[in-house]
Amino acid sequence: MNPQKTPVSPSAPIHASAKHGWLAAALLVISLAGACSRPTPVALLFNPAPWQDGETHIFRVTDVDGNRAGQATFRAVAGDNDANEKIWSLTRTIQTQGDTEEITAKVSAVGFRPASSYLVRSNAAGTETVDAQYNGPAVDMVLTTRADVMTNQRVEVPSDVREAATLPMIVRALPLARGYATQLNAFLPIVGQLDRVTVSVVGDEQVTVPAGVYDAWVVTLDTGDAVSRLWIAKAAPYPLVKYIDGRNKATFELESFVADQ
Repeated sequence: MNPQKTPVSPSAPIHASAKHGWLAAALLVISLAGACSRPTPVALLFNPAPWQDGETHIFRVTDVDGNRAGQATFRAVAGDNDANEKIWSLTRTIQTQGDTEEITAKVSAVGFRPASSYLVRSNAAGTETVDAQYNGPAVDMVLTTRADVMTNQRVEVPSDVREAATLPMIVRALPLARGYATQLNAFLPIVGQLDRVTVSVVGDEQVTVPAGVYDAWVVTLDTGDAVSRLWIAKAAPYPLVKYIDGRNKATFELESFVADQ
């Protein structure tokens, strides 16, 4: 039992040291609770690609205010490289408000490490491109502006880096489950940005999009300064149902899905 306590009126001043002590204790409890709720990342290990040659997602895109902004398409095409090794060409095309951006990344069939990517951005003002070649611990890029000015750039990256534009697709090959988390390195050639990304399953829910109703894992991609959120269907081939980009706040909602050609 706690012997006599002097009641404190809501309007009575609190001694500064006591106030700071309570605040510190509260922050400690919150910190510990947050730490306990975060799963410990496990080693990065991909399952085989769940998609088939020709698989296509089509999304409607809305802006941060919920207004229709355009359409996006994600497509996977099987192929071989010059060494007759199996690869995937993963293409993302976004058409919004007069702008078109298309990026195609060629990645290994096992592990989805990129060999190259090619980005084209065009609008009424012209076209700009970024040609990126992944060479071990470096990415060699040729950037061509709308004024047809070419610039060469090399950026050092970890040898296990993935192409940032492919993350919404290749996350589907991870062994997603309640409490799952892992980490990977991702590179965005258009701005030469390298991120350490924490991938976490933060829940599951039934989500309704134009293509239908799906039971989905809710997955976050946390770069430290932005958090993207994905809804990935629980049933094979685990299509990406919904995606909110953590940086530009655009929302992608699945309108149609074709599993193969």
